[in-house]
Amino acid sequence: MQRSHEQLEEAFGAFNRLSEQLSSAYRDLEKRAADLAGELARSRQEKAQLADRLGALIDSLPGGVVVVDGDGLVNDCNATARQWLGDDLNGNDWNAALEAAAGQISDDGRDVSIGDLELTLSRRELEGQSETIFLLTDVSQARRLQAELDRHRRLAAMGEMAARLAHQVRTPLSSAVLYADHLTERSLDTDQRRRFGQRLMARLRDLEQMTRDMLGFVRGGCAVAENVDVAGLIDSVRQTLEPAFRQGRRLRTGAVLPGLVVRGDRRALTGALCNLIENAWQADEAATVRLEVSRSHNGWVDIRVEDDGPGIAAGEADRVFEPFHSGRSDGTGLGLAVARSVAEAHRGQLELLRHAPKGALFSLSLPLHVTAAGREGAARLPGEMA
Repeated sequence: MQRSHEQLEEAFGAFNRLSEQLSSAYRDLEKRAADLAGELARSRQEKAQLADRLGALIDSLPGGVVVVDGDGLVNDCNATARQWLGDDLNGNDWNAALEAAAGQISDDGRDVSIGDLELTLSRRELEGQSETIFLLTDVSQARRLQAELDRHRRLAAMGEMAARLAHQVRTPLSSAVLYADHLTERSLDTDQRRRFGQRLMARLRDLEQMTRDMLGFVRGGCAVAENVDVAGLIDSVRQTLEPAFRQGRRLRTGAVLPGLVVRGDRRALTGALCNLIENAWQADEAATVRLEVSRSHNGWVDIRVEDDGPGIAAGEADRVFEPFHSGRSDGTGLGLAVARSVAEAHRGQLELLRHAPKGALFSLSLPLHVTAAGREGAARLPGEMA
């Protein structure tokens, strides 16, 4: 009996010790759970604060940030994007919103014009997700400053060559005065009077060309911005050169695909192409010039001017676009420089692809403009979902 009582006491003692251990473990678990709950709350608060800070930081960015899901809908955007593309941007179709706000989108989708703003568009896929981030950057001021810098450089170049220009102007001007003086003589017969009159007009046209080249070089080649149909541009070139055709000059033009449109100054582009063509005729009056237009796969139009004249000497090929550099004694050296400045003002480029031995080949490349009517059949922009 005594032994049973002792065993019972031992059992109760063991039970009490186990209960105390369990109670202590439970209190530890409660404390640990409370600590974890506190850490979780702090973590959530820190994440919320971080999200708020990140949101405020993104909203304060000078560029537009747009997050687009796999269906092409805007999931999120910052304040700048809403300012440029509309307050109701969230939830809308990204491509539709971009096209509705943009006055002009380049064919490759990397340049966007909204009002007076010139924007560049870039994209980045979010790793492991179906979302894409689009970044809109305002480059208006940078482009204005670059244009102003280019203009100052041209003015500086003109200042350096003022003496040479004065000499070049003086020569045809002196000839014009001489021919005009001859025309005042009463003893001239009709044929002599006509011959002096033709020479006078030729010298005056030389002066006019010099003046036009100088003004075009200073302006930089893009005074206005309009939609320019490329086929109509080629027609303008032919009309401008009509007097040269009557003198026996030859120009061959190929067929132009309909619907090719660039954005820029029609008069400046016409003048640039005429400069390239007349440059070939000045080297060889009997040269046949070919004008070909093609559309490249990357959203550019390529206008090539090729002649079968003597070409350009190897030593001159690297300097043909230098202002005031001319291989002719009576040349201003501005024709090709003006043509290149026009190309650059239209965000294009002018290159000499071949200088000899079968004549010169110039390529004027310009970015195509996607009009509202032509977007349906155009290539998709980088921002568009397939």
